Amino acid sequence: MSNQNFTVKDLPALAARLAEEITPASLELDKASREAILSRAQAEGWPKEQAIWLDRLAKQPLFQAVADGVPGPEALDKAYSAALRELTSYYFDAAIEEGKNPIAAFLTVVNLEKALAERRGETLEYPERILMLACKGVTEAAEQGLSSKEQIDVGYAIIRRLGSDPAFH
Repeated sequence: MSNQNFTVKDLPALAARLAEEITPASLELDKASREAILSRAQAEGWPKEQAIWLDRLAKQPLFQAVADGVPGPEALDKAYSAALRELTSYYFDAAIEEGKNPIAAFLTVVNLEKALAERRGETLEYPERILMLACKGVTEAAEQGLSSKEQIDVGYAIIRRLGSDPAFH
């Protein structure tokens, strides 16, 4: 069976060979990435249950990045970041579903970030003025119909921008 001249009847054999070659690599990538993601998540202060969710949420972006030829460590980092974004937006969306407004939903995410910092033995405080402006930005983003992820991004962009401005401290 040549790779260049195969017929439809060759497909089952090609599929079997591909499964033999890819499955072990996929299983090894799954296991190694699970260990790395769980370890990283727990080091960042995530409880075990949420760390497991981060692992689950990272799998599809990880396997896609690897399939696209992204080097392993970079693919893992991108997938982990995507999973974090997905999980934090879940908390935001859950707050909205409970009837909270976008400000309260954003503050839920900020409080989650503070809790993670505390679990790491760190303190995280944003100046009230910066937090108020971030909440204003989130409200405006919601009024524009932006997604929950985009609303969170707007809030944190304001925090980062103003947090580096000495006038706000």
